[in-house]
Amino acid sequence: MTQPVHDSKMCDECGKNVAKIWRVHKGHKFCSTCYARVFKRRMCPKCGNFARLPKNDASAVCLNCQVDKPCARCGVVEYSIGKITEYGPVCNSCSPYFRQQEPCEICGVLSSRLTRVSRFDHDKRVCQKCARSDHGNCGACHRHRLLETSPDGRLLCHACLTIGEIPCPECNQPMPAGRNKQCESCYWKELLKKRITIDCAGFSVPVIALHFSNFGEWLGGKVGTHKAAITLHRYLPFFLDIEKQWKSIPEYAILLKHFGTPGLRKVLLPMKWMQEAGFVVPDAGAKVEDSDQRRIAATLKKFETGTAQRSILDGYHDQLLTGQKEGKTTWRSIRLAMTPAAALLLHAATKDICPPDQKMLDAYLGKTPGQRAAVSGFVGYLRDSHKVNITLTPANNKATKLKKNQLENDLLRLLTGNDQSKNGRLKLLAVAMAYFHEVVQKDITEKVLESVVAATDGVGVVVTIAKKKYWLPSNLDIRMAYESIQ
Repeated sequence: MTQPVHDSKMCDECGKNVAKIWRVHKGHKFCSTCYARVFKRRMCPKCGNFARLPKNDASAVCLNCQVDKPCARCGVVEYSIGKITEYGPVCNSCSPYFRQQEPCEICGVLSSRLTRVSRFDHDKRVCQKCARSDHGNCGACHRHRLLETSPDGRLLCHACLTIGEIPCPECNQPMPAGRNKQCESCYWKELLKKRITIDCAGFSVPVIALHFSNFGEWLGGKVGTHKAAITLHRYLPFFLDIEKQWKSIPEYAILLKHFGTPGLRKVLLPMKWMQEAGFVVPDAGAKVEDSDQRRIAATLKKFETGTAQRSILDGYHDQLLTGQKEGKTTWRSIRLAMTPAAALLLHAATKDICPPDQKMLDAYLGKTPGQRAAVSGFVGYLRDSHKVNITLTPANNKATKLKKNQLENDLLRLLTGNDQSKNGRLKLLAVAMAYFHEVVQKDITEKVLESVVAATDGVGVVVTIAKKKYWLPSNLDIRMAYESIQ
């Protein structure tokens, strides 16, 4: 009989390479010779039993006393010893954390949990991932199991492959055998019920707990028990806040003032339940006003309190607010007036100019000509309240001329290209309407193209948009579009 081959190891005591290390004491390895020389039989100072102990360590105890300790990592008292480390004994569950990592013999990833799997056709030591490479979600019961290939090509667990379907013990409906005790529908129903019970325990006011329970049941019917069980907990802080503030569900206006439009937008389903249950009546107008007020507040916060820009903007805001209280303006109008005012102040602040002067106003309108009407109120406020010599200059037609020239170039290019496809004719018609009648190009649709008919003068065509008729010269090849649909 051949003897097993051992890797040679070095004794830390004598320095010799030996076939087997006889004893390891506090990380120090001893061969059999050194063990017999260093370890002498004497009484263990802890338990009083005789054992071989190192003669140069008076505090050494026997092996039984060494392992008679809680796990050095998790602290468990009763356990099976997995490894004796320099910190003390550890249990089987903790022992992998004290092993040296070695590469998996399949994927090469370092792991301290290498193992051999008997069902594989090899004897390699593999990591946990490779050891479960033949596991996955069963195509029938959706449980993570060892999979086998069915005759129809699906990957199924053993129970679903061999047994098929069985009746659910709770609802008696057919279910995959791999689910064992519950069908998927019953599982999610029970989980939703458990989570409602758990979350309700967090309330101190019984009526709010009842409201949350009713909401959870409503949510299950609204979005399905599966999604309801997953998403229910995200709505708990909303109900807890209601309990903390009011002890019952308040009116919509109170909720809107406390949470704001963005806050209520995050809890659309609870708000819908409250509406259907008759607890709140949404007010669309109040919602819009709250949104405008918050955006106005955000506009004011663009400048720090105490700065010159903030002082000017606050004064303009107070003036607009006076008009709102008198019923002369709305929150939306205030928001639309504050936005360009803040933008003009920011533009002037880049040049360290406050309040903005005529040059800053002209530069701002040169970049944003569409804000001319909206900023006019702020210009008047600067002139009247801050005595700034500033006024709205006549609109510059330079941008209009540039746009007209661009449309003319586009029209010539399309006529030269002579694209007779439907998209080409539609593009030509859109550019022609924008050039001759200043109609927005996006308003020209296929329906408009189909409305083209010959004009009564015989030299043009008529285009109908929103029941309004426009004339175009036929030599623009629009007639091609007209003839193509006759």
